Amino acid sequence: MKATLCPFVSTVTAARRASSLLIVALVAVASSRAGAAPEIDDPAASAEPPQRHFGVGPSVGFLAGNGVTMGGGGGFLRGWFTGGFAPIFVFANARTPDRSVRFNYYNAFQINEDLTFRIFQRPRLEGAVLVGYKYNTVLGSGGGGGFSVLYDLDRRWGLLMSVGVAVFPSAKARLMRNEGYPADREPPITPAIQGGANVGLVFFP
Repeated sequence: MKATLCPFVSTVTAARRASSLLIVALVAVASSRAGAAPEIDDPAASAEPPQRHFGVGPSVGFLAGNGVTMGGGGGFLRGWFTGGFAPIFVFANARTPDRSVRFNYYNAFQINEDLTFRIFQRPRLEGAVLVGYKYNTVLGSGGGGGFSVLYDLDRRWGLLMSVGVAVFPSAKARLMRNEGYPADREPPITPAIQGGANVGLVFFP
């Protein structure tokens, strides 16, 4: 009787082992498929990143004027040239006891040659420190600094925003000599200090 049961027991044991091995193999295959990254047929995923080495577009504001901006460079350092109409507003107080407010307006054009040094970068956003030279037809030569942000709208377009302060050392002397600025008023803040912001829509071909 024992001799008859031995082959049967051996067969059952082998079947159990085979079943166990099959279950382990199936679990391993399922785990490997679950852990694998899904394949996505997306043409944009394999496309080259958008170029940001050269761009051009309109720009408006009081920091660099209202006109056109163009620039280019590498990832860390870029150069920007901006030029356009830059009106000058000078508020002052009359040299009288009541110190009444006076206001003068001048048409001017301005060119700006700026450098930006990147200080942070995100997937669609980068920020940079801005420094550069400025020439204003009313205020003369000057320089300025500030902060700029470039936001990617899509592969070809970006929104360039900048804010800062500019100093024109000979501004008051030029206003009095060339523009006939009245001597009966005194600005509370010297016209040598200008500032503001600019917003540009830049196209990257």
